[in-house]
Amino acid sequence: MHRGSKPAVVRRNGIELDTGDVPYLLDPARTVEGAVNVISHAHSDHLPRGGRETRVVSTDKTIELASHRTGRRFTGISAPGVSLLGAGHIPGSAMALIEDGKRVLYTGDFCTRRKLYLEPAKPVRTDILITEATYGRPEYVFPDAVELSGVIRDWVSDAVSSSIPVFFVVYPLGKAQEIETVLRGLPLFADEDVQAHNRLVFGSCDDWIGSIQEAKDAGSVFICSSRRSIAAVPGAIRRRLLFATVSGWAVAPGFKNAGGFDEAFPLSDHCDYNDLIDFVRKCNPSHVYTVHGFTESLAASIADELGIEAEPLKRHASGRKRGQRRIDTYP
Repeated sequence: MHRGSKPAVVRRNGIELDTGDVPYLLDPARTVEGAVNVISHAHSDHLPRGGRETRVVSTDKTIELASHRTGRRFTGISAPGVSLLGAGHIPGSAMALIEDGKRVLYTGDFCTRRKLYLEPAKPVRTDILITEATYGRPEYVFPDAVELSGVIRDWVSDAVSSSIPVFFVVYPLGKAQEIETVLRGLPLFADEDVQAHNRLVFGSCDDWIGSIQEAKDAGSVFICSSRRSIAAVPGAIRRRLLFATVSGWAVAPGFKNAGGFDEAFPLSDHCDYNDLIDFVRKCNPSHVYTVHGFTESLAASIADELGIEAEPLKRHASGRKRGQRRIDTYP
């Protein structure tokens, strides 16, 4: 951070926004005392693993999840000029709108699609937009999430009615809870990693999601964070398992076979390419920074399709990138 200089955005310890008065750290790898430390959500690649400061700007749910996942006791605080807006990514996820001379919107990971268990992210007018680019190439376009949820439920229901067990391998925070919501009412069982996150997200859920060891019927559905959890599935059930997953990467040819899955559904907790372009258009910024994923491709598309200045925010060791404009020079 360069507190004496004019505002700038750099990617170093997370994303650093320096207004000249207050340094902001967006999803830093280590928190810094004296800065405004913002945590967008509780996925591990966005959580601080170091730093003495435990007071952070985040939602209550993310504070709870982050404390569980890191073993650190975070405390939520507010900061002048910082607003948290629903990101629609996972429970507790938030975008950060920072108003300090200019309006800067940091999306973190986000999703603008209507889902069964989360409200979608909504665009807001901003001067500077810092957006994720996970699926920032035109070939990554997803089907309607609600319709796909119905397809998933039908496929699983057919297996269950035929006494064929289904074993989902999913991320324990976000993906697990979404697929459990889609399949609620079916005989669901989760491994301990998923159940620990279920309790933080749902509260009491033992009445509709059991532990793996409790499964007794062949027509059971297992929600697990790793294939290793198959060892806990009762032997008589284990012999006929169908393996499945949900991921945005499932739109890519060969993903299912490469992962050794019987079925892979492109249900994502991120925006697809069209969603990203539409979000940028509606936010109508004067400049966009792209981070995480296909940053070069998305920045080029934003410039070509929308006529908005855009560039990848590349990681660097120190200082402001050569040629990088200061925030106060944007119209």
